[in-house]
Amino acid sequence: MKNNTINENAYAVEFLNCTVDKAQDFKIIDCDSHFAEFAGIHPSKIKEGKFFLTDILKPVDRDYVFKKICKKDAKYVYIDFDILNAEKEPVFIHCSAKNYEGSSLCRLVFADVSKSREKSRELEQTANAANSLIDLVAGGVCLFRVTPDMHFNVIHINETCSRLFGTTIESCIKRGDYRLDELIHPDDKTIVYQAIGRAMATGEGLDLEYRVMKHRDKFIWCNCSAAVQRYEEDGSPVFQAVFIDITRNKEAEKRADAANEKLINLLENLAGAIFFASLEKPFVPDYISGDFVRLIGYSRDEFESRFGNDLGRLIDDPQKLEKEIKKQVSKGGKSEITYRIKAKGARTALVQDTRKLVTQQDGSNTLICELQEISNQ
Repeated sequence: MKNNTINENAYAVEFLNCTVDKAQDFKIIDCDSHFAEFAGIHPSKIKEGKFFLTDILKPVDRDYVFKKICKKDAKYVYIDFDILNAEKEPVFIHCSAKNYEGSSLCRLVFADVSKSREKSRELEQTANAANSLIDLVAGGVCLFRVTPDMHFNVIHINETCSRLFGTTIESCIKRGDYRLDELIHPDDKTIVYQAIGRAMATGEGLDLEYRVMKHRDKFIWCNCSAAVQRYEEDGSPVFQAVFIDITRNKEAEKRADAANEKLINLLENLAGAIFFASLEKPFVPDYISGDFVRLIGYSRDEFESRFGNDLGRLIDDPQKLEKEIKKQVSKGGKSEITYRIKAKGARTALVQDTRKLVTQQDGSNTLICELQEISNQ
């Protein structure tokens, strides 16, 4: 009996999670109470934007962790390293990082396995299973049964999940037929029912983002990961679901979309034939202004469909010009060249191409380019 107790303690795991903004020096913008207690910080410090991931990383691990998290096209990343607790002592953890597509936000879930380090050999053998478990249990957890008439009756719920839904464990147990489907936003019900139906038919899990009612007429955005855990005697599937509140992430995405829309509108109305391009492909614009469209004579659709959005196809020897641009930019961060553009209607425009290299908020570089027409034929 004593040995069993020691073995169970050796595998004790505590979960902590937070969300960081990679574009703002890995500032922590949200966290749960476990993380705040572990790091010894007050939630107000998070709200004020005064706490960063670097504050809990050992200097020697920073580059390694940041490179892993920022790995291109990686939605999920699993890492093992040390983080500093409230006493600034290193604690060994398993970390699951989820990067949000089209956003600079990343959700980090830490599994504190420091009590298990003496059992490292066994932990290594079960590392993959532990990483999968992190994704499933970090957040609000509930079990619900899908009835024949497609009601989602909750049969178990943890405290975190009950808080997300604006209720209590006691209320759910007392009610006995607490229905998860009644909490789904009307506009999201179709996609949720379709996903549940596919999971029942295929046995595969689901990963959705949809709105859940917390109070009357007040909804929050949640990420829901769910899978069939078992089937009851009458054949009804029982799903295990994990809910993570991503309302702040959605708000940040909304602000980013609004900022991007403003940028596009601003660029559209700027005076001058202006476009943005990367240094790697200096003649393939990311955005083009209205005056740029008027200069080449082709509409945006024509420029895309006929020329693949490639200005190089309207000029002679673009490879030579590209080399010259890169050469000048590498020396002084800007370039100035002259060439002719074969515009629509057999018209040729001699233009002066002026560019400047700028660093964006996410650390990447882009070229701001302006074409000034010198003469045309």
